[in-house]
Amino acid sequence: MKFLVCFLSLLMLFSCNGKSPDIEKLSHEKARETTITIAILPEQNVFEQKKRYRPLAEYLSNALDVNVKIKLLDSYGSIYDEIKNRTIDGAFFGSFNYILTRARADIEPLARPAETTGRSNYRSLIFTRKDSGLTSDIMKWKGKKIALVHEVTTAGYIFPAWHLKKHGITAFEQYFGKVIFTGSHDAAILSVLKGQTDLGAAKDLIFEKVLSENPAMKTELIVLASSLEVPSNTLCVRSDLDNRIKTALKNILISMHTTPEGREVLAAFSASKFKGTADSEYDELRAMAGELDINLKTHPFTYKR
Repeated sequence: MKFLVCFLSLLMLFSCNGKSPDIEKLSHEKARETTITIAILPEQNVFEQKKRYRPLAEYLSNALDVNVKIKLLDSYGSIYDEIKNRTIDGAFFGSFNYILTRARADIEPLARPAETTGRSNYRSLIFTRKDSGLTSDIMKWKGKKIALVHEVTTAGYIFPAWHLKKHGITAFEQYFGKVIFTGSHDAAILSVLKGQTDLGAAKDLIFEKVLSENPAMKTELIVLASSLEVPSNTLCVRSDLDNRIKTALKNILISMHTTPEGREVLAAFSASKFKGTADSEYDELRAMAGELDINLKTHPFTYKR
């Protein structure tokens, strides 16, 4: 009860004096006894993920005066179970993971980061090595080895499956000689770069990041196809989380860029600001899933092979 009173006080201060809630502290109640757990997906290697999210967790902890804990999940498929079992309060959902979870659990999108360029969406890319001889002609892809990320990722599975179906290929995985699921976008990129696979699919934001950090790769990899844009990983929370908590958390995120402390954290997060996210922004992705005959209420989060 004390925790909720603290949040109410925070919101009243924000509405009365116009100050951004990201620099206001809760009253001197023992709010730090409360923990909010936010999960993140294994998009990149564990060290990169922890390095990226730690400053944000510390900032939110200080702004809310509660313990904000980041939990790194070991699989894309575990996020629904974590929400269902109430072992997390929210998560930075990938786009397809979001629409799957939203179809069977009560979650709400709050906000997502915008890059320093202002982009807050991403595309899926299908790519190959320049010396592979492959082109955008998917008839030449038959029997080749492809590196994907996970079956519940837009960039690392859904778009490649949709792209091939648009060209008449319905047995997506069977079309290739070998399909490798790497578990992360950067691992899929490196798999192609090292010649372990002929083709790969991954998120363009991570593709561009990997290439910017390794300039030599820019001459070795080429893009063969790209998807429509979908929202970048968005912080979503359980709908049963107290409304005052949800409001305060969203206000803190979208006002971060207005303070020096917030801008410093955003820089470490490779972002310029957070922007609010609406459920309707995922409608085109839902349409893509429909074209693949995916039932969002029953589609599996994990696959047993």
